[in-house]
Amino acid sequence: MQNITRIYALSKRNIILRYKNSLVGFFWGFLKPLLYLLIFIVIFKANSGLPNYILFVSSGLILWFFFSNVTGQTVGSIVGSAGLLKSLNIPSYFFPLSETLSELFNLMLTLSVFLVLMYWFGLVYTPRLLLILPCILLFAIFALGLNLLLASVNVFFRDIGIIWGTVQPALFFLTPIGYPEKNIPERYQLVVQCNPIYYFIKLGRTIFYETTPPSLDLWVHCIIIAFGMYLLGQFVFNRLKNQFISAI
Repeated sequence: MQNITRIYALSKRNIILRYKNSLVGFFWGFLKPLLYLLIFIVIFKANSGLPNYILFVSSGLILWFFFSNVTGQTVGSIVGSAGLLKSLNIPSYFFPLSETLSELFNLMLTLSVFLVLMYWFGLVYTPRLLLILPCILLFAIFALGLNLLLASVNVFFRDIGIIWGTVQPALFFLTPIGYPEKNIPERYQLVVQCNPIYYFIKLGRTIFYETTPPSLDLWVHCIIIAFGMYLLGQFVFNRLKNQFISAI
């Protein structure tokens, strides 16, 4: 019970600090995707050949910015909490976990705005939309595993944050968010499919945009990727955690 209270307190602190002195608060979570949506409309819409392009892009951007925000903020979470880690008996695992949970809370707020606005752009309210909840859960598990990996290694090599900030834009453009998969040349298809984010974006987009439910094969891909990354992140974290305090 004490651990749950600590995780809750850390997550609450993250949310308060994020929106402190902010004029629009959590609406930034929707304004950033909206800005990118406007850019994509100008650049890609004419050549997309897609009906309801706004819904197509928005369904991908909502999930992408969850991933982008949570990994960008968590990579330095252990180093940034060195004072708490040294002075209080708080497991270092709680810092990446609380960052992930606070961003998950922000995603749910953003998603509520998305579900209302996208109704005017063709989103159909059906029971199938409830599938977005297990989709988000799998994506959060994947993100937590990656966060554990990045935050752990960043304790010893502070360049990790800079490198990750450079890798993220490349991942963004390698993921079919503003353009459909059919527009990718065949020789680059394998490159895109090696990007794990691609499968979660595709799963979410199928739920919001397509008229048929996601295939079992797609679900299996996402489950394997999510838990595979979590196990890898947990393994690296457990190997390094006893050296964190001396390395910070």
